[in-house]
Amino acid sequence: MERLAEQLRAVIVATDEYRRAMASALGVGVHEAAALGELLHQGPLPPSALVKRLGIASASVTALLDRLELAGLARRERHPTDRRSVLVTLTPAGHAAIDAMFAIFGDDVYAAVERSEPMHIREFTVVLAKIAESLRARAAQSTGITATLTERVRDASSAGREEPGAG
Repeated sequence: MERLAEQLRAVIVATDEYRRAMASALGVGVHEAAALGELLHQGPLPPSALVKRLGIASASVTALLDRLELAGLARRERHPTDRRSVLVTLTPAGHAAIDAMFAIFGDDVYAAVERSEPMHIREFTVVLAKIAESLRARAAQSTGITATLTERVRDASSAGREEPGAG
């Protein structure tokens, strides 16, 4: 299991590097690319939803949207039912760009597993879904994360002080 966790961490690190490279190739930052992905998958969103989904400050989303509009990838439009609100939408160029990014990602994943047995790919897909579900469940428990992390750090710190020659 430890090896699986190490390999999953390696995939996450590689994915972060991949996202940075793709965003850079598009001429935007990682948060801008993530916003494009959210808009593709969720549809038009108010800026406040992007704040929550991207985990950035309200002031940061305004600057992010300014950059996306300047690049011609997204635009702010009046909300159809709430005159005080706006929705962020993809422009045709933004839609084409994020579609292309996801298509390239799909091609790269396919190239990595194309020689694998279909049965193994199906099993692996099920395992990945279970891992994603477990990680989402943990992420939804912010107080539980804090308590568990605090306990483990305390235990590791205590163990380090007890070892001969430590400190």
